[in-house]
Amino acid sequence: MMAEASKLFDEMAEQNVSPNEVTYNVMIDGYCRDGNTVRAFELLDEMVERGLVPDTHTYRPLIGGLCLTGRVSEAKEFVDDLHKEQQKLNEMCLSALLHGYCKEGRLKDALHACSEMVERGVNMDLVCYAILIYGTVKHHNTKRLLNLLKEMHDNGLRPDNVMYTNLIDAYGRTGNFKKAFGFWDIMVSEGCIPNVVTYTAMINNLCKAGFVDKAELLCKEMLAGGSLPNHITYGCFLDCLTKEGYMEKAVQLHNAMLKGFLANTVTYNILIRGFCKLDRIQEAADILIEMMNNSIFPDCISYSTIIYKYCRMGDLQEAIKLWDTMLNKGLNPDTVAYNFLIYGCCVAGELTKAFELQDDMIRKGLKPNRATYTTLIHGTCSMSSVLSTGGITEAKCSSEKPEDGAHARRFIELA
Repeated sequence: MMAEASKLFDEMAEQNVSPNEVTYNVMIDGYCRDGNTVRAFELLDEMVERGLVPDTHTYRPLIGGLCLTGRVSEAKEFVDDLHKEQQKLNEMCLSALLHGYCKEGRLKDALHACSEMVERGVNMDLVCYAILIYGTVKHHNTKRLLNLLKEMHDNGLRPDNVMYTNLIDAYGRTGNFKKAFGFWDIMVSEGCIPNVVTYTAMINNLCKAGFVDKAELLCKEMLAGGSLPNHITYGCFLDCLTKEGYMEKAVQLHNAMLKGFLANTVTYNILIRGFCKLDRIQEAADILIEMMNNSIFPDCISYSTIIYKYCRMGDLQEAIKLWDTMLNKGLNPDTVAYNFLIYGCCVAGELTKAFELQDDMIRKGLKPNRATYTTLIHGTCSMSSVLSTGGITEAKCSSEKPEDGAHARRFIELA
């Protein structure tokens, strides 16, 4: 989209229409979101040369853009330079910098930058605190977390629904349900009512931890409180049932979701995965037909899950047949899907087909990854070659088929 925006921007000059601050700010923000901070800073210089005055709407995306591309230290230097030039920054600029630090796990640097910015007259808002709190939770620093919450209260700020939900979810993910429910109680006591997102986050973590009974009680509480579970909420239970192998119960739940218009491609994919896990491949394949009969269309994951199972079972013919069906439906396979079929071809000794698939994925703009190359190694070299610590050499490659030596040489060239 930035290419089109850039053409329009250049067209303005051709038509003798001068861009103003808003135009430049929009372009700078777009380039920063696109990861092109070089062009964004060029526009900043051009903006100043034209006598236009940058402001926080200009600086915020530049700070965020540097952080987005992993240049957080440069972002901090840019902030310091702006301070020296007596440019006024606001909490949006601060939050962009804090997010960059916390994303890299540099909580101490984030807190230090925060102190500096506050001394420079920048006020902390709810977003800034939310970023610091989330970074603190990731570091499992309860003492610092409580200090930040107290500081918020002292400054007249109260955690909102989003912040509490993030806290509850973060502790739930680590299995610390005592603290998760502790923040739940605090949330309720402060008059902040849990919504469907809060309930779903807790239900999801309880299900993953094996506490399905507690998750069901929470779901009943949710219904009693007037909040209606959505497809994600029910999907948590569906995921748990299929992983435990309770497919009949999973199908019953899914049928109820269908009646409530809550079933979608994702929920069907959960069923497909469950049947494949139990080697009930025909039932998994039947799901594809059922989906379309219910006007819900399979995606790449729907097909590739079954393709992978066919490959695991050694039925390459059915895998390729389903692959062709997927292509005929207009679905574009992703790297994972290609890797599944490449794996199946290598296991079946169809190395020519495997390398044809690799060529095809490259032509379609997909980059082979480590799994792709590892699979091809297993297909072209003997096990002793794969396990050798001295690297793969042409002399160590062996196969029953005459052309496999050529595949091995080709792989060595690629790698």
